[in-house]
Amino acid sequence: MSEQYKTRAEVPEKYRWNLSLMYASQDAWEQDFKKIDSLTQTIEAFRGKLAESATQLKKAFDAETELSLMLENLYSFAHHRSDEDTRDTTNLGYMGRIGSKATEVSARLSWMDPELLETSVEKLKLLQNDPLLKDYSRKLENLIRSKPHQRSAEVEEILSLASEPMGGAHQTFGLLENADMPMPKVKDSKGEEHEVNHGSYITVLESPDREFRKRGFEAYVGAFSTYKNTFASTLETNVKNHVFNAKVRKFPSAIEASLFSDAIPLSVYNGLIDTVHAHLPLLHRLIKLKKKLLGYSDFQMYDLFIPMVKPAQVEIKYEEACKMVIESAAPLGNDYVDSLKKSFSERWIDVYYTAGKRSGAYSGGTYQSKPYVLLNHKDNLGSAFTLAHELGHSLHSYYSRQQPYPKSHYPIFLAEIASTTNEMLLQFYLYEKATTKEMKLYLLDHLFTQFRGTLFRQVQFAEFERDIHAKVEAGEPLTSQVLCEHYGKMNAKYYGPDMVANGADEKDPIRYEWSRIPHFYYNFYVYKYSTSFAAAQYFARKIYDGDTDTRAKYLEFLKSGCSMDPLDTMIKAGVDLRNSKPIESAFKILENALDEFEKMV
Repeated sequence: MSEQYKTRAEVPEKYRWNLSLMYASQDAWEQDFKKIDSLTQTIEAFRGKLAESATQLKKAFDAETELSLMLENLYSFAHHRSDEDTRDTTNLGYMGRIGSKATEVSARLSWMDPELLETSVEKLKLLQNDPLLKDYSRKLENLIRSKPHQRSAEVEEILSLASEPMGGAHQTFGLLENADMPMPKVKDSKGEEHEVNHGSYITVLESPDREFRKRGFEAYVGAFSTYKNTFASTLETNVKNHVFNAKVRKFPSAIEASLFSDAIPLSVYNGLIDTVHAHLPLLHRLIKLKKKLLGYSDFQMYDLFIPMVKPAQVEIKYEEACKMVIESAAPLGNDYVDSLKKSFSERWIDVYYTAGKRSGAYSGGTYQSKPYVLLNHKDNLGSAFTLAHELGHSLHSYYSRQQPYPKSHYPIFLAEIASTTNEMLLQFYLYEKATTKEMKLYLLDHLFTQFRGTLFRQVQFAEFERDIHAKVEAGEPLTSQVLCEHYGKMNAKYYGPDMVANGADEKDPIRYEWSRIPHFYYNFYVYKYSTSFAAAQYFARKIYDGDTDTRAKYLEFLKSGCSMDPLDTMIKAGVDLRNSKPIESAFKILENALDEFEKMV
């Protein structure tokens, strides 16, 4: 961040997203908010006669679409405004209002699916195939598929009303982690004191001062261990919520209930874990190599974030980063590049940090808005990769919104593919342009970090999440002791014998790491990072090497939205995630990169 950018008013307009394209003013937002009840009433008037005819159903679905678009715009605008300055309670108030109203609307309209599902499968299939309802064919297809798991209108209304209080465990976790839990302070080698909090933890682990890293790691994890029983309770409550919902909807298990909406077989989830297990020797090889190059007799968990080679301290201004991302995307063709350039000319991006701005980065927006990007850009290589990543998401949204609204929302299972493909294209571009061995080594090390963090670590999380749900389903309590022991054994398996204090011993601090991971509250979410990462390796390598057939299929994938089941979407694009080949291909890229790195060092 440039020091001159301290308030939003001091940031030139070209570096601030243009949210006025969504709502010109707060008054305009209020006008739409006032329309919600009227639109909801319009839909409620169809109650009892939804499936009378295709014409009747289309009117109801069209009204529902209009309402959904409005709720989406209202929430997104309030959310983006709040992220500009998280201290602004006014915008938090708007978020609270639209969040509560959306819950209310969901409860009021919870009768729709049960009413349709009272209709025979034969009639539903006729409606699904009616040309008048072509935009809603996927919605009807999914309804037919979900019929065995749908409950009565009364039960559905109760479940809808109960969703907010039953999701309270995640909120409690967040409040304890972010607000109530005191953060430790540790001193560096110069005697300067630093608070180790959620924002600074990784920065501490990236410090070249090893003793400082050690103190920071132990203090931060130790802070969570102090509240281990409370965190165990919130996590167990959250898991029990998932198990309860699965039983109510007559699924064999919580994991199968979670996979159902994407039509993902359990074999895909378990197969991913099994394939990663088979390739753990590559992670162990990476740990051993890192230990050797850093010259440590004992390699510790707090050494993972230190680069194996001297970091490429290259200053890359934002405009230069934009140019790099555009040039690296050239293999995707002129249309993609022209669309990418719109993100800069039409001000989709909020670039620099300002006081109170939300940390991190994301791609957002709505079907009717620009696919906005929030950044906290710094003039370095890491920020250039972040820019490529988030614009990958935004271009995916931009293209998928060419579908009719009901078929436009690509599922999370596919979401990380486009972002990671963009990152990998930038990786290949920079590697090819690199003129020094040091830069090439740095880029390979960057690739290793991606593999470790996405393909290994996220699968470790996915395995832990699967196992703790199975424990609850078997009637076993999730005490802090159970969680620590299981997480410790798993961590030791993943990081291998060259990692000291890897979790095998009950005194190892890493055994408490489960207590700080918010992803364990997301209901089998993290495995999707890994499958997406593997698919992106396939696409990026072939596209960068000039495979025009793969490029054409990839661009069609970007436009597919949710018009097909995710696995079918990927099969059509040339990647069959029902077997292990895409994951194994990704590991081959890692193995080749390790070979290349070892030759150079």
